[in-house]
Amino acid sequence: MKDINCPYCNADLEINHDDGFGYEEGVKHQMECEKCEKTFIFETSVSFYYVAEKADCLNGENHEYKITSTYPTEFSRMECYICGRQRELTDDELVLFEIGTKKSYLKKLNKE
Repeated sequence: MKDINCPYCNADLEINHDDGFGYEEGVKHQMECEKCEKTFIFETSVSFYYVAEKADCLNGENHEYKITSTYPTEFSRMECYICGRQRELTDDELVLFEIGTKKSYLKKLNKE
């Protein structure tokens, strides 16, 4: 599917967005048809589409936390995969994921 149809000959055309051409809203952009070689104008309109999802964790249920993939791992956080809420790791989680421990430090040395 192409971006636009020529208003003169109905040819399927693709807008060349090099240098951001054709993205600005509220502007009349000029373009020449590759087929009939007539110049026409077009305006850009952006639409939004929203998708709603249940988030029981925001309604009294527990958050479902997973560790983020962060480098270096010392900057990792726990993030709820349902609502996106983030929090710091607990001391127990730091040990569980071997972040900031002697064992994790030795692993890093062996990899480098």
